[in-house]
Amino acid sequence: MADVENGTCGVPPPTAADYDPPEVRLNVPYALLEATVALTAIFGNTLVIVAFKRERRLRRRTNFYIVSLASADLLVGTLGIPFAVLASIGLPTNLHACLFTISLLVVLCTISIFCLVAVSIDRYWAILHPLAYSRNMRTKTTLYIISMCWLAGSIIGFLPLFGWHEDPSEDACLFVKVMNYDYLVFLYLVTIIIPAVLLLAFYIHIYRVIVRQRKQILSVSTTDSRLSNADASSSSSSSRRRTKKDNYSGTMLRVLRAAQNREVKATQNLSVIVLFFMLCWMPLHTINCIVAFCPQCHIHAPVMLFVITLSHLNSAMNPLLYAYHLKDFRAALKRLILAIFGIAPAAHAPPPVECVNCISTLAQQHQQQHHQMLHVR
Repeated sequence: MADVENGTCGVPPPTAADYDPPEVRLNVPYALLEATVALTAIFGNTLVIVAFKRERRLRRRTNFYIVSLASADLLVGTLGIPFAVLASIGLPTNLHACLFTISLLVVLCTISIFCLVAVSIDRYWAILHPLAYSRNMRTKTTLYIISMCWLAGSIIGFLPLFGWHEDPSEDACLFVKVMNYDYLVFLYLVTIIIPAVLLLAFYIHIYRVIVRQRKQILSVSTTDSRLSNADASSSSSSSRRRTKKDNYSGTMLRVLRAAQNREVKATQNLSVIVLFFMLCWMPLHTINCIVAFCPQCHIHAPVMLFVITLSHLNSAMNPLLYAYHLKDFRAALKRLILAIFGIAPAAHAPPPVECVNCISTLAQQHQQQHHQMLHVR
């Protein structure tokens, strides 16, 4: 019994100090990695915003959503990542300051996903209803939608500050200790599951519409070919009219095919950006939701730090995605970087105008011109 009273096997008995929570230390490799990601995000997204401000040709409606994403990513680099590093060592200890620093990243993530959903709806409407889109969609409308995305994202992300949180028993800023279980489930549904399903449905339908438009273009081409063969024995006057019509038809078909290729490419590029966002943010939200459902489940610290860094990496990599996949941003960023180093860019022809409703509009114009020529004959 003496051994039990004095400590087992010669080990001193526990004292009050032994029951204090262990000191949370800064993980230096994690902090250095986060600092690198933050600097990259700040540099890259600042270039995107400056390029958009400098280049008038970038100020198309779809690109306003890209700049909104870049602004959110810039805030992740300047505020979100430093706050995440502080939270990794349990700071700040004040509850409301802790809730603000933790909620800020949730706000920025929610704003980003809402903007991605908005630009997907924008493309969906533009491709399916091009005439109504052209009549009703204006730059002011786009800015209003983006403002609503920021307002809704801020309200949802800062709900813990309004009382939807837990009161932790220890003075440490730990995400799963201060976040309410019901709120984490709500957040997982609103910012990950429902948007992912909506985006998947939008892009699948967009691709189906593009395939149907391709068939329409081929059908118009086949009709023109049959009419040309039927008119092979007509008079010289009719032959001249037919040659003019055939030249127009051939030119329009080439324009339609080029527009369709740009349409497919633009949709693919946006879908890549959406997919990358989901791959970066879904692991962190999934783990937080698992911990909320299963408090006794243990997540290894390296795994948690990895998924946190992965979510922040999205903000640093997005500018590279814009530069690689979006031709207009790629050219503008190249000119901006050359200007920073004092190098004059080489003269080049202006790039073709990219639009979101070229195929449907041009197909309708082509069909109208085709009917007019038939009436002339």
